[in-house]
Amino acid sequence: MTSTSAPSRRAIAPAPGVLDSGARALPAGAPTGSPVRRPARFPGTSPTPPAAVDDTAPRALWIGAETALQELVRDHATAAGIELLDSPGDAAVRCLVIDDVALGGDPVPAVPGRLPLLVVTSQTEVPRALWERALAAGARAVLTLPDGSEELLSQLTELARPRAASTVIAVAGGCGGAGASSFAARLAAAARPAGPVVLIDADPLGGGLDLLVEGTDADGISWEDATGLGPDDGVALRDGLPRIDEIGLLGSRAQLGPEPPALSRVLSALTPLGGTVVVDLADALVPVAAEHADHLLLVVPASDHAVRAAARRLRTWRLPDTITQVVVRRRGPLAPAEVAEDLALPLAASFRDGPRGAVPLLDVRRRGADRAARRLLQRLLAEGRS
Repeated sequence: MTSTSAPSRRAIAPAPGVLDSGARALPAGAPTGSPVRRPARFPGTSPTPPAAVDDTAPRALWIGAETALQELVRDHATAAGIELLDSPGDAAVRCLVIDDVALGGDPVPAVPGRLPLLVVTSQTEVPRALWERALAAGARAVLTLPDGSEELLSQLTELARPRAASTVIAVAGGCGGAGASSFAARLAAAARPAGPVVLIDADPLGGGLDLLVEGTDADGISWEDATGLGPDDGVALRDGLPRIDEIGLLGSRAQLGPEPPALSRVLSALTPLGGTVVVDLADALVPVAAEHADHLLLVVPASDHAVRAAARRLRTWRLPDTITQVVVRRRGPLAPAEVAEDLALPLAASFRDGPRGAVPLLDVRRRGADRAARRLLQRLLAEGRS
């Protein structure tokens, strides 16, 4: 089943003021005969608890004619604990369900914002034109009924799950060596005052994010332990991750990272818990993460070569326009606005390289990429609350 996503907007816990520096002393009695990771300089405020779960009944909005197909969808929605509405009124809805006739109409119905969209049809085979329209609309899935009843019920059940105040930020490089891993780590550092943070190294070949943040010796759950994760195992996963400067890091011990199903399961398990999840992505896993992400940031150096490489990747990924923005690494002759214009993406932020030898999470500074990450994160959280 081919699917794309348009993740739902979720409330984000208020972010308290962010400090630009702090110091942490080494614990008393720390061994001196072996290398010791030096103290981190990071915001020192205490994490805020995740916001309360919205206990209102979940609702879905039907877009289409009153037919037997609608009644079939209604039966599935009821089984999943979702009320199917014919008109939105003042009610908040979790997702949209549209039939193939309405989606194929002219003009195409307006689809609100970032709500997940499911397309249903009674045809036994999905026409190519319907696939194309569904992808253009950012559909999460195209489902044939009644054959796809089990998949529809699974999708609706997942969307009906209570959501806490969490945000998922996916970070990918527009080309090789763009600096996406470093910026992802700095975003995670900026998120610490807003609640629990998980930083995920999502590279099937082993991205080495633990080396970048000097966390190779930390003990805890790795990708090798997360292969059998279930949707209700998020708390155990987050509590069992190695802690690097107050951030849970999910990486690999054997240089083998996640396959697409494993990444999807991990994000599904972590999303309802609250706090922030930052995912450092290999290009092969970008479409998978996009199905769960609130924001997808593409890091692109300011050069013609990097912009062309990023444009090719964007054509391959076919990401939802509603979540994708560009972060420009100012290493090259182009202005950040030019990079954003060439890629037809909103400019999220721009930054200059930090000093040589600076370690993300460890060396948090007032300027450069750290300041860009702090300002960007505050804006993303504010957008989520609005």
